Amino acid sequence: MSNNVIVSKFGSIALSTAEMVRKTAEIIMSDPSRRYVVASAPGARHAEDVKITDMLFILNSRYENRENFNEMLKRVRDRFAEIIQGLGINFDIDAEIAVVKKNLFFGKGNDFIVSRGEYIMAKILAEYLGWQFIDAASLIFFGKEGRIDQEKTFTATSRILEKTEHAVIPGFYGSIGGTGIKLFPRGGGDTTAAVISRAINAGLCEKWTETTKIYSADPSIVGNPEVIRHITYEELKQLTYMGINVLHEDVILLMQNMGIPLGIRNIFDIDDEGTGVTDELPPESRRNVAACIAGRRNYRIMHIEKFGLNRLTGIGQKVFGIFTERNISCEHYMSGIYRFSIVVKNPLFDLKRPEIIQALNDAIHPEKITVEKNLSLITVVGQGMGTVKGIFAKIFDAIAEAGIKVRMIEQGSDDLNIIIGVYDDDYENTVRALYSAMILS
Repeated sequence: MSNNVIVSKFGSIALSTAEMVRKTAEIIMSDPSRRYVVASAPGARHAEDVKITDMLFILNSRYENRENFNEMLKRVRDRFAEIIQGLGINFDIDAEIAVVKKNLFFGKGNDFIVSRGEYIMAKILAEYLGWQFIDAASLIFFGKEGRIDQEKTFTATSRILEKTEHAVIPGFYGSIGGTGIKLFPRGGGDTTAAVISRAINAGLCEKWTETTKIYSADPSIVGNPEVIRHITYEELKQLTYMGINVLHEDVILLMQNMGIPLGIRNIFDIDDEGTGVTDELPPESRRNVAACIAGRRNYRIMHIEKFGLNRLTGIGQKVFGIFTERNISCEHYMSGIYRFSIVVKNPLFDLKRPEIIQALNDAIHPEKITVEKNLSLITVVGQGMGTVKGIFAKIFDAIAEAGIKVRMIEQGSDDLNIIIGVYDDDYENTVRALYSAMILS
């Protein structure tokens, strides 16, 4: 298949009302390369509204608990009917709702019921466009372990779409065990679009949502920050760790492995080019080494002190083993001549802290164990970050001028980021200081 083909995924906001569906259709039809569309279930129309997906979760729960579910079923039906009427199309929503109700009675399961939000919306959009509807259950297959069977999925998707000029496909689910339906985690529509893009070797995968771009810092902290027009998948993975939830990390890995460019676009501003994500920065990209300043708060640092610690073997193995046994991940660690420090964020840490300290005392016999609370980690992300001369001096100068005390600093082994630890009270001032020094200068 030609690699000029675009796979376009439209989020729940883009399909929340008849007006938004018409806008979505205009975008789709404006470029003949947009041949395959992945549809979400209708989203909330306003702050007090409920997404169709959430309605279906509630619907299934009420039925399982023998509560009155008919009211919620009617709300689902009326939401779809409102969109259908606004589009002026001939679509039998009552027949679709009857299938949902029938499968509630037969105990089809939560995944099947919830998937009907995407399923019905994709059929409505296909009807409005005059395109073919293809059920995701015939394209995407899960194995027994609950992971995508890539060989079967890519083969089926490529074979079916090769014979299909245009299609609308529901996101968020696939088939399992021949007749069952399995949901992806939330954000699974992105995974659907990524899988389809990989199967047909698409030239571009688009994500249309209410977020048009990735900013170089949090707009709520830095007023009117610069937009990142181009970013690499490796850089995006660093930002995802710090809470910038543009894509689920599994989707990023899938897209990166395919080498297919991703475009993040805004349904409310179609003239904005948004942010492009690729393996390498394009030649037209002009920016400082640093691409973005991002961070998260509320970490803990545990310091384990023992004279001669550096000469003892197996210290790391013992410490990490104690944390692993309690299902607590260690985000970062630092070691010195007599101190071994671990950064954690897991909420279980505070609960199991006395138990952990006792286990460390028994295993290592340290002279002192202390814990610092209210730590923020801030990362400066950019290609070649670790190879630029004077980068640390620039960072420390900016932080010092702002009167901020640094609790830790770490350079990533992949030369993509430098992480600075400060107290939570200094978080916003640190972000602003680093933004001025690393992005604006």
